[in-house]
Amino acid sequence: MKKLNKELIIRKNEGSIGQLVSILYRSSQSYIGKKLEPYEVGSGQYSFLAELFHMEGRNQDELASFFRCDKATAARALKTLESRGYVERIRSEDDARVNRVYLTNKAREFYPILSKILSGWTEALTQGFSSEERNLTFDLLTRLVENASTAIDKKDYE
Repeated sequence: MKKLNKELIIRKNEGSIGQLVSILYRSSQSYIGKKLEPYEVGSGQYSFLAELFHMEGRNQDELASFFRCDKATAARALKTLESRGYVERIRSEDDARVNRVYLTNKAREFYPILSKILSGWTEALTQGFSSEERNLTFDLLTRLVENASTAIDKKDYE
């Protein structure tokens, strides 16, 4: 672990936030993926479920946009969740071309488990942080997400 810490100090001096975010992302996917295996929810699907717990009834395109993923990725994740009984797609009454995504009873029963897994990972990541440091970390990460969205929307990456 000490070697990793030295490497991270070098990254900090190089200004490579992206690499650190990438390491966190892969670590998160690994940890959460293992914890979710018994429930047949993959690391690529849990975030869709978690978002639906906050705002049920969104359509596939809205979810893809929220997660900044392509429509095919969202479609695969939702299809898997649907086949495993966690969500159902219901044709919108307002627009017959749109299917809204709703949680099933199985998903609602699963929510406390998912919530515990996600909060456990947050606790592991912020171990040793004061409440101020934890709040600051959330605030700074939120700003990074907002800045990334702005940069992508402006097409600065081209």
